[in-house]
Amino acid sequence: MTTRNKKILWWIVGATVATMVLLYVFCPPVHNWGNALLGRNEKALPKPDTTATNEYEYGVPVESFEVETIDVPRDSLLDSLKMADSIMAAAEVKPLNGPPPTHIEGFGEGPLPPAPSKNQVPGRTQEDMQEVTPMSLTDLEAHESENAAVNNKIKACRASYNKLMAVYAQFSKMPTAALQEQGAKLKEALLKDLTALMNLSKTKNDDMGMEEAADLRREVNKMQF
Repeated sequence: MTTRNKKILWWIVGATVATMVLLYVFCPPVHNWGNALLGRNEKALPKPDTTATNEYEYGVPVESFEVETIDVPRDSLLDSLKMADSIMAAAEVKPLNGPPPTHIEGFGEGPLPPAPSKNQVPGRTQEDMQEVTPMSLTDLEAHESENAAVNNKIKACRASYNKLMAVYAQFSKMPTAALQEQGAKLKEALLKDLTALMNLSKTKNDDMGMEEAADLRREVNKMQF
């Protein structure tokens, strides 16, 4: 058998198989005949009738269940909360059951605290800020580096720290919104400079610069604006 005859034979076999598959899929008589050859019986598979009332997905129930209804008394507290959500004015809420509300000792007694002025920052009192006081440069140990670039950066950071301390001292005496904004900007700028000093010191392998940056950062973080 030549090569050309072999190709023709394989084409005939492939076309026959493809034709049989298509007939099995789309032609019901061939489909049923194929199932009979394969030993499959589709009639044996259950097909529940969705229109019937006595058939279910898992068959007919073998026993019935009786449900007992338990009468639980309503909770007056939950009813009061439900009424509070439905009434616009909170003063009109009244408990359904129970004694009327009584006065709580110490609640609403005595004069009200003074209202803050428009320049004062709420929640920032002088007593709160005096709990953690940053140290001045005269109390901090001065670190001098042998590297000129690191030493110049240290001097610039110490000058910025003095300026920030002056603003923080004024803010501690009279916490105004303007001083708060100014101090926050100076603090953010100084923290960036200290990060640059730390990176420069690591590059130059300078211990004095790293210690100075760590000491100043510790004191700057104490200043809360």
